[in-house]
Amino acid sequence: MRGARRRTHSRRSAEIPSGAGYLTRRGTDPESGFKRLARRDPLQLLFLLLAAVVIITLPHEHQLGLAKAVRSTVLAPVLRLQGGFYDMRFMSTRVEELRAERDSLAEYLLVLKDVEEENLRLRALMGLWERGTHRYLPANLYPTKRGGEVVARSFRLDVGGEEGVTADAPVIAPGGLVGVVRVTSGRQALGDFWTHPDFRVSAMTADGRIFGIIRPLGETPLLMRLDGAPYQVQLTRGTELVTSGMGGVFPRGIPIGRVTEATEAQAGWARSYQVRPLVYPEAVREVMVPVQRDSSEAMQDVWSPSASEGGADRE
Repeated sequence: MRGARRRTHSRRSAEIPSGAGYLTRRGTDPESGFKRLARRDPLQLLFLLLAAVVIITLPHEHQLGLAKAVRSTVLAPVLRLQGGFYDMRFMSTRVEELRAERDSLAEYLLVLKDVEEENLRLRALMGLWERGTHRYLPANLYPTKRGGEVVARSFRLDVGGEEGVTADAPVIAPGGLVGVVRVTSGRQALGDFWTHPDFRVSAMTADGRIFGIIRPLGETPLLMRLDGAPYQVQLTRGTELVTSGMGGVFPRGIPIGRVTEATEAQAGWARSYQVRPLVYPEAVREVMVPVQRDSSEAMQDVWSPSASEGGADRE
């Protein structure tokens, strides 16, 4: 009935074991378990010692047979596990060795690529030397970029006055004009790339019809500008420009660049054009410097004749 309290049955209470004494009687006392284990340890040790003495006294053939049986049965899982760990360690070591070999091979390939590119540049210089009638001196070029400069404007050569290099000597590469020597000393020389703000060179079209002055384009350091071209004649895109030989510094016929577009025109007087150079300062490391030169002598024979991509159209 609701609200009635349930009473504990006296017989059931007597049947339920309770108290720490029950656990002790059932053998679940932790201290007694430890004592039994402690008594077993000396017996196990004694058994192992006796077994060892018996095995030692056996003939050698029986010892080998027993060892083989133990290895193939009891110790088989342990030996397989040990072999697996050894294989894993060997594979890890081998992977590291392969990675080191791969890195060494990649570094070797990079060096080989640089050497191959240098050989190609040197072959081009040798071809330049063989085609010309001037006496050329090969040199290594080192750009000297100053703080705040977007592109290098000056350079240093590892040849100088002792080898016959003089001031105002043109510096050329297989592609064309690189710059000009400004100062020479014993075994080095300093010069300016065509990107220098003070650089100027008299230029003409490859057919010798149109003349003008080339200077670096200030707002775009890696482009040139042709000023003073006649207004009556308009140059088309791709027209090749070479040195004209005027001014007594640069011999006639050194390639400079190609016209890309017209920039401005002074009505009835002159036109200006944007010019893409044939040689970029950052890409040049080996150059040639003419020595014992005659600025009045043309250099068209050095570069292979190339037709202009378009010519001059008279309006």
